[in-house]
Amino acid sequence: MKTNVLLWRNGWLDRGLASAALFLIAFLHENVALPAADADPGAKAGEAQTHSEARKPAVRVLILKGTYADYPSAPEMDPMSLLLGGLERPGSFFGLCEKIDELAGNDQIQHILFDLSSPTLRLNLAQLSELSRHIHKLRGAHKRTFAWLENAGTIHYAIASGCDTIFMTDLGSLDLPSLSLMTLHFRDAMDLLGARASFVRTGDFKGAVEPFTLSEMSQQLRAHYAEMIGAMNGALVDQICEGRKLNREQFRKIQSDRLFTPAAAREAKLVDEVVPFGTSRESVAKLIGQAVTWVEPQKTKPKQLSFFELIGKIMAGAQEKRANKPAVAVLHLDGQILDGEREMPEMLVSGPTVKAIEELASDDTVQAVVARINSPGGSATASEAIRAALEKLARKKPTVISMGSLAASGGYWISCVGRPVYAEPETLTGSIGVFALKLSFGPFLKKIGLKLESVKLDESAGAMGIDRVWTSAEQERMQRLVEDIYDKFLKLVADSRKLKVEQVSPIAGGRVWSGAQAQKLGLVDKLGGLDDALAAVAHEAALEPGYQVIHRPQKKNFFELFDLFGESTDEIRSSLDPTAKKWLRAAGFDLSVPLNLVRESISGRPPKVWLLAPTGMVIR
Repeated sequence: MKTNVLLWRNGWLDRGLASAALFLIAFLHENVALPAADADPGAKAGEAQTHSEARKPAVRVLILKGTYADYPSAPEMDPMSLLLGGLERPGSFFGLCEKIDELAGNDQIQHILFDLSSPTLRLNLAQLSELSRHIHKLRGAHKRTFAWLENAGTIHYAIASGCDTIFMTDLGSLDLPSLSLMTLHFRDAMDLLGARASFVRTGDFKGAVEPFTLSEMSQQLRAHYAEMIGAMNGALVDQICEGRKLNREQFRKIQSDRLFTPAAAREAKLVDEVVPFGTSRESVAKLIGQAVTWVEPQKTKPKQLSFFELIGKIMAGAQEKRANKPAVAVLHLDGQILDGEREMPEMLVSGPTVKAIEELASDDTVQAVVARINSPGGSATASEAIRAALEKLARKKPTVISMGSLAASGGYWISCVGRPVYAEPETLTGSIGVFALKLSFGPFLKKIGLKLESVKLDESAGAMGIDRVWTSAEQERMQRLVEDIYDKFLKLVADSRKLKVEQVSPIAGGRVWSGAQAQKLGLVDKLGGLDDALAAVAHEAALEPGYQVIHRPQKKNFFELFDLFGESTDEIRSSLDPTAKKWLRAAGFDLSVPLNLVRESISGRPPKVWLLAPTGMVIR
C-alpha cells in the first residue's frame, strides 16, 4: 500500500524537504533496526555465567571504536545520520569511563582486555589523559589488564600503555609520530574569489584573524605554537613513559623514528608479545595460564517498529534522566558561542544556555555543579551572558570549572567566575584577545557582472555593506571598541584569578596555551579531568559517596531543533554537509567558525566583537 504524508507550512503545502526526509526514514526503516543497547557490563553474577564457568577467571572484553564525545548530541538515535545514509554516532566518553569504574569494583571480573584494533578509534588528547586515569583504577583494584593492537597510532598506543600487557599482531604496524599542528589559511582563496577582509584586533597572537589576512602563518605565531605543541607532546610522552617504564629521551627517539614493524616494536619494548593475527583471546588465556570465561555485554534483540512508531520515537527525542537523590550536575558548555534564543546544532547559544543554568540553580536535587567547557569562544556579548549566569549559580551552589580539549577566548571568558578551574595538560586554553572582522566581496561581485547600488545619507551607513572594506575612520572606531572589550577581558581575568592586570597582560594578547602551561601561568588552578572536578565539588558540598551524577542540558535531536512546520527549511538544508565540507571535517578541520564569520559579514547586522580562538586548527 502506498502512503502519502503531507506536511503544511504557513498554510501552503511544502513537500520538498519534509517528504524527502520522511521517505528516507521510511526506506531506511525497512532495512535497519534500532541500535541495540549493551546490558550492564559484567553485571551481577558475570552475565549469565554457569556455575562451572564461574570458577574460571573472568575476562571482560572492551572494544573501543569510533569517536567518543563528552556529551553525545543524540543519546537515542540520530535522525541526521539517517538522512545522510548511516547510523553511526559518537559514543559517550563519560559513559565509557563509568563502565571502566564499574569493572574496577566488580569482584566477578578479574581481567580486562582492551581491544584497540579499530582504525576508526578517535579520542582527543584531553579525553586520553582522563581515560588513562580510569584504566589506572583497574590496576589499583588488582585487575589484570591487556591491550590488543593491530595497526595502531598514537591514540591506540597511549591507551595500551596503561595496561599490564600489550599484545600486537604479527601483521600489524605501529605509528608513533610526535604531535603536530595544522591550520587552514583562506587568504589566497579569497584573492581568487575577490574577497577582502577588514579587521581590528588586540595583540599580535590572535591566530583567528591570520587565516583571513595572511597566506601563511606569521613567524611569531609559529614560534608560540611550537612551544605550545612541545608542552602538549611532553605531557603525552610522560603519560606513555610512566606506563611502559621508559624515559623521555628514549621515547622522543621513538617518535623521531615513528614507524615500527611488530618485531621492531617488541625489540624497543613498546609491546610485550607479538602473536599471530586473530589470536587475541588465545594469547590472553595462555598468559593467564588456565581456562577462562569470556564476559561480553548481553545485547537485546533489535525491536522492529512500525513507520509511525519510528517517527514518533524520533520526534519525541531522548528522555531526560531525572535526579532521584542528591546529585552533582555536569553542565556541558560545548561549541562556538553565539547570541540568540534558539538552540542550534553544535553551537552554544546564549539564550537556551542561560535558561539551562537558571534551571540548575532552582533545582533542589542538584547540590553542586561542574561546568564542563569545550568551546573556542565566540560572541563577546553571548560569552558574558553565559558567564554572568554561571557566576550567579556559583554564588548559590558549589561550582567547579572543568576544561575539556578546548576552552579558549570566549571559552576562557565564561570560566572567569572566581571558582576552581581544572584542565588537562593537553587542553588548549587562554587566547585572551579580541578582534572584529568583516569580509567583503566587491571584486567578486564585479567578476560575475553584479553591481551593488545604494542610496545613503552618509558614508558610515554602508560600513557593513558586502561590497566594500572599512574606511580608515571606521577602522579606528572599531579599534577603540575592540580595545575597550579587551581591557574588560584583562580585568575580568585578573579579578577571577586574583592577579593584577599587569600580570595578565604579558600572557594575553591572543596567546593560546596548553593546560600545563596555563597552570604554571596561573590561568587554571589544577591539572585534572572531570573525575577530579566531580570529587572536589562533591567534597565541597559535603555529599556522601554514591551521589548521583546527571548531565545537562538535555540535547535535542535534529527534528526537535528544527521545526518542520515553521521557518527552518533553509537551516535544515544548510545542515546537510556538502561533500567538500565533509571531507575537510573528516580530516579534522571544523569550518563552523569561519563559516559563521562569513555569515555575519554578509548579514548586514551591526559589527560584532569576537572572543575566538584560532580557527581551523588540528593537532594530531
